[in-house]
Amino acid sequence: MTQFTDLVKERRTAYAIGNNTELSNKEIADRIREVAQEVPTAFNSQTTRLVVLFGEDNVKLWDHILDIQKDVLEGDMWEMMSGVMQGAKAGVGTVLFFEDHDVLDATLGKNERADVYKQHHSANAQYGIWLALTDLGLGGSLQHMNIGFEQGFDKSVKEMFGLPSSYEMIAQMPFGSIEASANPKEYIDSSEQVRVVGE
Repeated sequence: MTQFTDLVKERRTAYAIGNNTELSNKEIADRIREVAQEVPTAFNSQTTRLVVLFGEDNVKLWDHILDIQKDVLEGDMWEMMSGVMQGAKAGVGTVLFFEDHDVLDATLGKNERADVYKQHHSANAQYGIWLALTDLGLGGSLQHMNIGFEQGFDKSVKEMFGLPSSYEMIAQMPFGSIEASANPKEYIDSSEQVRVVGE
């Protein structure tokens, strides 16, 4: 088995995260920057923008999201997700994933295909960064709070950190030291998931 395959298998969703790492913020940010540079995008348009929050800025983000989501989520969903949001504050930081509409419009235009490319760009970045964090011995999860560029749901987060209005927030990835093992993962049959045609 290759080192890459081991890394893919090791990467899991970690909700119980902490701040127990000897890595510096700079070491983590440098690795994220290195991986982000290599993420493939359609026509090399490089539309993805990442913001890495540490320390009090990370806590500030999740306090803000908690405050908004308490009026959005209800019942069992609030019980589950409020714990995830509280847990994110205890981590080392959060990676915010954005797509820059100014660059999207200039390179890919405003059309359905560009919208598909945008989602692919962000997904590539999310997975690449998640593997990079795993390689550093850190765990994380992928969240989708306060997203909605057209509706303005992400406007307050952009204002909070002085980000351009052209940025569309796609996801958040809180990360930190792994404080509890991930739940067992169930797998569908690989022959159902991957079909091989031809010899």
